[in-house]
Amino acid sequence: MRFHSPAIQYFHAVRRTGSIRAAARLLNVASSAVSRQIIKLEQEVGSPLFERTARGLTLTTVGEMLARHVMNVLQDLDRFRSDVASLSGAWRGTISIACIESLTESVLPDLIASHRSRARRVSFTVEVMGSSDVLEALRRGEADIGIAIALRHPPDLRQVALKRFRLGALVAREHPLARRKTVTLEQCLAFPVIQALPELSIYHLLQPLIAQLSETPEPAIQANSIDLMRELAARGVGVAFQTQLGITRLWRDAQLVFLPLDNAGSPVWSDLGVYVRAERTLPAFTDSFLQELVRELGERERHETAAYPQVV
Repeated sequence: MRFHSPAIQYFHAVRRTGSIRAAARLLNVASSAVSRQIIKLEQEVGSPLFERTARGLTLTTVGEMLARHVMNVLQDLDRFRSDVASLSGAWRGTISIACIESLTESVLPDLIASHRSRARRVSFTVEVMGSSDVLEALRRGEADIGIAIALRHPPDLRQVALKRFRLGALVAREHPLARRKTVTLEQCLAFPVIQALPELSIYHLLQPLIAQLSETPEPAIQANSIDLMRELAARGVGVAFQTQLGITRLWRDAQLVFLPLDNAGSPVWSDLGVYVRAERTLPAFTDSFLQELVRELGERERHETAAYPQVV
């Protein structure tokens, strides 16, 4: 179904890839064909749409305005396709998700497996990235659903849900801290610490607490991988810091102990947001998955509240 000018598809590809050649490879056409369509668009608009920088082609102000229109057009076309497919009783399409790494341990695998068992013609694309990159991917139209640590979001994005989880220390079951109900950051720093690098949101959640300390010891290990940090903690290498969302398997197998952080008698929270583009109406199969995701995160939030009633 190609109801629109090829120029729209070509412009969208150049915007996504930042290169005429890369867009041509993506579209499986000649670079000259892409160039001609972009020139034609610029002539019709009466203004340049791209400017060349050291990082490739970037949108001009007019290009940004056109990009918002093109994303709406292409996403509406996707919704039309799904609506037509649903008339035959079968959902068909692709759900693209941008999310932080902690969701990939159990939350998304469980949901995708369940959804695919009921709608096998719905496929998924999942990209793992930092929270700020999740929001940018949504803004650029590269994802249908974004899941990230809650940040101040631009007005063209809508926060569908906000769920709150405790940030805690992860230790091996034989660790000296493992029998405690809660721990303070100072107690954790008496042992080797596995610290997140700045590109992870956990780093920024801990920084206000670290800034209150009179002395900050050097971490034993620094990493930008949630998976690596929890695996190292399970092996007794050190104390890591995460929410429970990313440790279901290791916690269930009793390889890890989760100890909620206590900051002067108050819990330390990690707020998780679910986002979509504000002006977009999602295809039915995407909206169905979105509602399942929100319900699952709500269930996990309620389970955690029940497990730690003292923080209510």
